[in-house]
Amino acid sequence: MERRKRPWLLAVALVGVAAWYLGFTGGGPLERRPVAQPADIVQTYLLNSRSLTYAENGSLTQVMEAARVEHLADTQVSDLVRPRFYSHDGDDQTWSASAARGRLKHRTSVLILRDDVVLTDDKAGGVLETRAMTLHLQQRRAKSEVPVKLTQGNNVLTADGMYADLKHQTIRLTPGVEGIYVPEGS
Repeated sequence: MERRKRPWLLAVALVGVAAWYLGFTGGGPLERRPVAQPADIVQTYLLNSRSLTYAENGSLTQVMEAARVEHLADTQVSDLVRPRFYSHDGDDQTWSASAARGRLKHRTSVLILRDDVVLTDDKAGGVLETRAMTLHLQQRRAKSEVPVKLTQGNNVLTADGMYADLKHQTIRLTPGVEGIYVPEGS
């Protein structure tokens, strides 16, 4: 009789251990959530932040603002909510960029903007809209590899992507460029 109890006890014990394991981890191996790594842990929170950068001669070169900044420990990366970036050249030439969210890579000075991205030439009034854009802050360059829409007055250009040199005030639209030109006074 005792020989019959041992397999049952072993089976019940294994089922109990399996139930405990699945209950403890939240599901099977495919459903488990990864444990947060130290690099994923937010080290610093900032609300309504503003950072100014100046050239060696003392002139303002950049302004970075965000409604919320979460700096991740050990990665030198900050996640941004409603970031705004202003590039100044000291000659009343400014560009503004804004988005719903962004990520700033501190080591490389790269700002990645996502969702409702708008790049504006503040002096000329041109507005470029896209879903995603990468800005190389030190080189003052921006690029987008997704569709863009450039509007200035009543004129509209669309393209599959773009490259902007903020220092030299130029935008180069990449393949698939289409436009609507409306002459002034029309």
